[in-house]
Amino acid sequence: MSVQDVKTKPYLVGLTGGIASGKTTVSHLFLEEGVSVIDSDQIVKDLWKTDINMVDEIEQAFGYPMNLEGKKKLAKEIFRDEKKRQILNHIIHPRVFHVIEQEKMRLKGEKIIIIDMPLLIEVGYQDKVDEVLLVYVDEPTQIMRLMKRDGISKDEALAKIQSQMSLEDKKAYADVVVNNQQDITSLHAQVKSFLKQRIHEE
Repeated sequence: MSVQDVKTKPYLVGLTGGIASGKTTVSHLFLEEGVSVIDSDQIVKDLWKTDINMVDEIEQAFGYPMNLEGKKKLAKEIFRDEKKRQILNHIIHPRVFHVIEQEKMRLKGEKIIIIDMPLLIEVGYQDKVDEVLLVYVDEPTQIMRLMKRDGISKDEALAKIQSQMSLEDKKAYADVVVNNQQDITSLHAQVKSFLKQRIHEE
């Protein structure tokens, strides 16, 4: 058994959800409770600013500069074209995983680490965590919240939701489902209950 195979102390929780499900809110609630969160979306944002080789690789793959207009064009292309989305993911995801490993080492003294990753199930990262926590809302609620948040039509909201793996399908991979149908008080209570059980088990 190699050193990498030895189970380290932190209990790894993969936090995932869907667009407008409330995953970011749950992530913030964990932070409020003093739990360390590794935010994969923030890692991607940081890589765009700091990893020149990554940006060069993306520019070569797509054939135009990744300035503000280029990034807008890229966002539209990957939303509409699964093959192009896979090309982009192939460039970005290995770098994200590398940073996550670095962060896990930095936080190795923690009891629990939350890994906030929207595409956790899609990229197979559920196999690298001890537990998957899914933030769930039903589709009508998801549509309503997305319309309100982004100021878009119902058809536009539905198109965005349907471009992702559905929350219903993600349920099959989840160890724990956090129901975000109600208010922030209910959500916070669920987060506290989750932590209380896990810390007690430790």
